Amino acid sequence: MASPKTFGLVDYCVFGSVLLSSLLIGVYHAFRGKQTNAEMLLGGRNMAILPVAISIMATFLSAILVLGSPAEMYMNGTQYWVMVLALLISLPSVALLYLPIFYRCGLTSVNEYLQLRFDNHVLRVLCVLGYLVQTSLYMAIALYAPSLALSSTTDLTLETSIICTAVVATLYTTIGGLKAVVWADVLQAVVMGAGMVAIIVQGSINVGGFGNIFHINAEHGRMNLFDFSVSPWQRHNFWNVFFGYLFMWTTVMGVNQSAVQRYMSLPTMKAARTACLLNAPANILYISLACLCGLAIFATYADCDPLRMALIERKDQLVPYFVLDQMSYLTGLPGLFVACIMSGALSTISSGLNSLAAITWQDFLSNINFFKSMSPVTQSWITRGIMGMAFMASQLGGVLQAAATVTGAVSGPVFGVFTLGIFIPFANGKGAVAGLVTALAMGAWVVVGAYGSGEQPEPLPTSIAGCGTNLTSLVSSTTPPPMDMGPVRTEEEEPSPQYAADNAAFLMAKYKQAEAG
Repeated sequence: MASPKTFGLVDYCVFGSVLLSSLLIGVYHAFRGKQTNAEMLLGGRNMAILPVAISIMATFLSAILVLGSPAEMYMNGTQYWVMVLALLISLPSVALLYLPIFYRCGLTSVNEYLQLRFDNHVLRVLCVLGYLVQTSLYMAIALYAPSLALSSTTDLTLETSIICTAVVATLYTTIGGLKAVVWADVLQAVVMGAGMVAIIVQGSINVGGFGNIFHINAEHGRMNLFDFSVSPWQRHNFWNVFFGYLFMWTTVMGVNQSAVQRYMSLPTMKAARTACLLNAPANILYISLACLCGLAIFATYADCDPLRMALIERKDQLVPYFVLDQMSYLTGLPGLFVACIMSGALSTISSGLNSLAAITWQDFLSNINFFKSMSPVTQSWITRGIMGMAFMASQLGGVLQAAATVTGAVSGPVFGVFTLGIFIPFANGKGAVAGLVTALAMGAWVVVGAYGSGEQPEPLPTSIAGCGTNLTSLVSSTTPPPMDMGPVRTEEEEPSPQYAADNAAFLMAKYKQAEAG
């Protein structure tokens, strides 16, 4: 039997073809498009509805969806799935209330609205800086996730994986502009979907049918879809998931530069509204696929949790471990999985680079006479240079939890400023600045307090009752283990460090034996 660490020639070809295709899309649009900032940042304002809608979805789901959401379902049950219900309210709200305001203003940077509405340069600069910090950290998350998967399945180090991903995204974004980003997102969304479907199919095969996935999860208390508890100390309940994601989706789809920039790339407001509304079914589909991946993985390991067996170190590795453990028997599937993760990262990073360039140009440089006097072609090359420099902002891998927390603390107050300007006609610039600074301070206080307390909600219980007789599906042999594994542990009993170490050593010995055989 092949080693679970095998990443063969076919896998490299599958993975490499995604990177090469993204680069070729950038090259194609570099030669086909006009060399102007309007083309680089807004696609000439004549983009098609469907690819723009798919691009918006791919931008905000990314590799975090493919790795993080299944792990969340595995550890804490299906309550997390309630987030899709928030989309049914947030996206129609964006299409009816926020989008028309921005579209009629003909914006390139969403922060131009703040200048028009409040006539306050300090407010605009604060929001721009907040977006720069938020987007840079989010790109760090998107880089870290696939690089972790890539370093787990190949001989590449984590640092090398981060550099490779960022370089590819920077190249095709820089040379091809928004059109390259959008069409590469379409390709990458298809690959992401295929990778998640493959995991669900394999999980169904493992447990004897798709319906058994739900049955096993229900037996282990995972099908807790509607928990109406109001405890503030609970990780997930209906209220904190629904309302938390209601505001989150409204923020990212309504006032985030990456989304607004794509709306502005469409020729009419009707087209922009349609693209926005299409994100509801698209996001629900992809989020549901990710959640089903988590249920399928839990069903497979319901009686032998790899985390408690010390086969992996953290929950971020659950999906890569499943692919290596259960899917390496078929050549090309590990490559498809890595391509799936990489696609999510490329879409997020390329969109982040393009939006950072738009913000930097429109909010800082476009009003300076030196840059105003440049020809459109020269301006477009300045924008390309900004995208290249933004690449440095994405080199912040390994800050997953901290970056996610800081992103939420910054984006919430910024969303509040835009909402204040749209719905409160008597609000002024000074009040908006005071409110923004106060909200940012409160957010920082919450973040520091949360980290300082050290309190973490307990995940749902897992079992290792089946590990004594079936340590892993990859290692199946009638040969007695080379060491005394001790008695079978019950579901309630945690393994001792020595027990976990013995299991890990036994598996490593079997892996080497499989490689030799």
